Amino acid sequence: MRKTGLAILFGTLFLGGCAGQALNGSGTAAVHDTSPAPDAAVDYQPGELNQESVYELLAAEIAGQRRQFDQALGYYLHQAQMTRDPAVAERATRIAQFLRNSPAVLEAAAVWAQVTPEDQEPRHILANILISEGRFDEALPVLEQILDDGSTEAVLMIGGHSQQMPEDTARLYEQLLAPYSEQDPQRLDILLTRALLKRRMNDEDGALTLIDQGLAVEPTQTDLLQQKVEILRSRGDTAEALRIVNRALRMNPDAKPLKVQYVQLQIDTNPERARKAMLELAQAYPEDDQLHYYFALLALDHQQYDISRELLNTLLAKSPNNSNLHFYLGIVEEGAGNHPRAIEHYLKVKSGSNLQQALNRALNLLDQPEQESRVRKIIDQSIADHPQLTVELTLMLADWLNGHDQRDEALQLVENALAKHPNNVGLLYSHALMIEPDDPARMLSDLESALELEPDNGMLLNALGYSLTLYGDDLERAHTLISKALEQHPDDAAVLDSMGWVLYKLGRTSEALNFLRRAHDLFADPEVASHLIEVLWADGQTQEALELLKSSRENAPDDERLEKLAEKLGAS
Repeated sequence: MRKTGLAILFGTLFLGGCAGQALNGSGTAAVHDTSPAPDAAVDYQPGELNQESVYELLAAEIAGQRRQFDQALGYYLHQAQMTRDPAVAERATRIAQFLRNSPAVLEAAAVWAQVTPEDQEPRHILANILISEGRFDEALPVLEQILDDGSTEAVLMIGGHSQQMPEDTARLYEQLLAPYSEQDPQRLDILLTRALLKRRMNDEDGALTLIDQGLAVEPTQTDLLQQKVEILRSRGDTAEALRIVNRALRMNPDAKPLKVQYVQLQIDTNPERARKAMLELAQAYPEDDQLHYYFALLALDHQQYDISRELLNTLLAKSPNNSNLHFYLGIVEEGAGNHPRAIEHYLKVKSGSNLQQALNRALNLLDQPEQESRVRKIIDQSIADHPQLTVELTLMLADWLNGHDQRDEALQLVENALAKHPNNVGLLYSHALMIEPDDPARMLSDLESALELEPDNGMLLNALGYSLTLYGDDLERAHTLISKALEQHPDDAAVLDSMGWVLYKLGRTSEALNFLRRAHDLFADPEVASHLIEVLWADGQTQEALELLKSSRENAPDDERLEKLAEKLGAS
């Protein structure tokens, strides 16, 4: 076979690594400008060298040796497009992969795939990136080209991303794979992936049929068993799920994923068995920190504080500076009623995404007025450690003071901060809430200013819209604002309550009741309850209103809103 000029060039570059470059006096490679004259027409023939190719490929290799990888990639991408040479396209793909430059990988691999239709590797690369980026429609035709080679990798790649697919897309992928099951009914990778796609399509019966078909071929296949158990558990059939896991463990006692499922199934119905199984697994896999961490959080979620503490402390001994472990140990101690110990752990959280939440939790546990000095010291130290969080930490202190009957002090703190940061949305929002009892007009002004800064902020849209129902007269604008908030947060109780209330104010009582009932079902706090009671009463549903008023007052006997409403309805 004739060896092209490009292939010869690559052989030289790869073998010699450009070791034979001339060096200038400084010891760096001398690059002689062999590029064509600007006005010269460059003739490209597929797979053949020309003056520009030689120049750019040599320049790319030298740039790579100098670790100027982006420049090298630019040259290779250009030459891949111009020469349509498979070696150049592959080289461009590899460099782009090294740089984690997905658009460049897609560009280079597309050329590579076009010029080597017999080579499936570039298509696998294309499919992998497209699926990983959620570009499922674009990946589908690529996958159609590579599934015929019997690749398990491509099939499992689909399954691994099945839950991120839109339902209709999952259906298309399942239809793509179905004929391959007919050709080879014993291909477990296809049966498993089709089952995952069926689950995404909300067809759990169809998923179970495929899983059982696979288990008939290989009864101990762990992935299939796991999916079957998950479906049964989601249906509430814990007993059958547990029976399947126990039987599978008798046949395959070392199946770690099934042991984890055993713990998940037992923790609700038999916590002591779950505790024992967790400890046994933790001891069997002492180096598996992720498993220990998962069990610790699982135990915490089910209020098994002793086992959670034990597992977290084991991890902490290995990683004493891990802030996340201190955060969750704080939650453990708080749940167990050991507040001083909880505060100690929360204050050891020095970084990470849980930092502010840990401080908030610590301050919430310091709930006595005489602890103000300690609270201030904590905030001062935190500001010194994290000056970039000065505003957020100031708001924490202001909220604590406001919650301990020091509203004037809290308001002064916020106003001082606003003088330095007049466009901070958090400060404007907090100031609005604090100023509301004395100056509703200023509150509305603060919320308007905040919304100008963040016009798509759902919390602000709802806050201003609801406040307009209380202190304004533009109910149509209030309805518009709350509608926008509802688009962002369709299942948020506060937004549903606001929508119900503004509809009631607009005289649309039946619509209002629908939203208020939904809000109350999600979060039955006194304010939501009082709104629902008032609208029920106005709608003539007095008996239901009185019954709800009675139960709400029993749950919140000191709530002023409910007491005033009882007086208004003559039910006190």
